[in-house]
Amino acid sequence: MNYLAQAELFFLVLVRTTAFFVTAPFFGIRGVPPLVKVGLGLLVATLIFPVLPAGQPAFASGPAYALAALNEALAGLALGYLASLIFSAIQVAGQLLDIHMGLAMASLFDPQNAATTTIMGQFFAILGLLLFFQLDGHHTLLLALQESFRLLPLGGVSFAGSLTWGVVKLFSGMFSLALRIAAPVIAVLLIADLALSLIARTVPQLNVFILGFPLKIGLGLVVLIAILPLLAAVFSNLFSQMAHDLALIIRSWPH
Repeated sequence: MNYLAQAELFFLVLVRTTAFFVTAPFFGIRGVPPLVKVGLGLLVATLIFPVLPAGQPAFASGPAYALAALNEALAGLALGYLASLIFSAIQVAGQLLDIHMGLAMASLFDPQNAATTTIMGQFFAILGLLLFFQLDGHHTLLLALQESFRLLPLGGVSFAGSLTWGVVKLFSGMFSLALRIAAPVIAVLLIADLALSLIARTVPQLNVFILGFPLKIGLGLVVLIAILPLLAAVFSNLFSQMAHDLALIIRSWPH
């Protein structure tokens, strides 16, 4: 019976870790085969299981155990999705730049996420992903996953209304972060729009609409190249905030 109880607990750990890798940044991209995600979840579950906190609950009936497994799957999916909001903010920042630079119609198909994106949105997503690994962000994710087993006992995860407000704040904060990342380039492009409008008033013969397209694209690229070294520090702060937000959500999670 002791071995059976241990096997039940290990399966719950496996469910949470595998569900986490389905939606987590980088690990959850659609280009990764499902068997790889399951194998990675199995590897991490094997490493986490021996260091589980003592006093894990026991399950007396099959329906209670099935409900616990469902809760673990939802908890893993939720944690991975909340961590991926930072990358959504980075990609949205690039899409905002495309709108102001005039590249919004030049959409691309992103095979990793099986969705269309813009040029700068894809560039920011790739840049954020590279810096994510450079700054050991994947280690932060794995540590947050391990910490979740200490703060959220197996089978004791609940989804109460008090959790909703924290998730809404994180989701709304994603758009605020995207706007702050893109703000320097947007400000310069707005000044360029004002200058073009003044030129159109003073020189009516000049076709400002045709002139504005290459001018705004070139100006946006120049400003982006100028602030590119600063983006590493900005993304580093974002990944630190991701770890802080995950810890805050896990500690405030009702159980």
